Amino acid sequence: MADSLLRQFCADARFYRQLKHPGKPAGGVGAMATALASRGWWFLVFHRITHYSSFNRNLASPTWWLARILESFGRYLCALLCRSEMLGDCEIVGPVFFSDKGYFLIGARGIGEGSVLHHRVTLGMAVANGKADRPTIGKNVWIGPDCVIAGGLEIGDGATVMPGSCLTFSVPPNAVAKGNPARVIRQGFDNEALRRSMEIITELPPPPSETPR
Repeated sequence: MADSLLRQFCADARFYRQLKHPGKPAGGVGAMATALASRGWWFLVFHRITHYSSFNRNLASPTWWLARILESFGRYLCALLCRSEMLGDCEIVGPVFFSDKGYFLIGARGIGEGSVLHHRVTLGMAVANGKADRPTIGKNVWIGPDCVIAGGLEIGDGATVMPGSCLTFSVPPNAVAKGNPARVIRQGFDNEALRRSMEIITELPPPPSETPR
């Protein structure tokens, strides 16, 4: 289990390297140097340690005890350096990017591989019928800064949530939501270039059929 955790740390480091320095080698020393200088990577690493210690309790394992110690240190570090917090049971299976600017409040059930979250994002609960419902974020989702996403909703794979949006309903795959309150403004949008560029946009480019000639 510890080996798989280390492999995930390395995969996260390569992902950060690819996004921050496109075109450069994604492995080795370069990837680790990029990761170590990224507060978002540290936020993700300490969450993975917290998740590991929460779901792999083993009093006879030195690895588990080390994870428990690092978990306490990591919570302090995340609050101090990243101004961020994440529930320990949030499931993050593959590499995810958190902005180094921080200010995250993450209460999601899960976040899918390849997703990019910019700063000042809240993924929170909405209490209804005595239940605290929490959002689920799919794969390859792009979430701009200053977004609030709350409730038992699902953000589909490849969806885009524009900056400043307040979202309380599910978003289909490859759709774009925008506004406060948010609404779906486009379907079938490919956000791969946006996720790879690290650019923050407030308006979508026109669809290919509407591009001026």
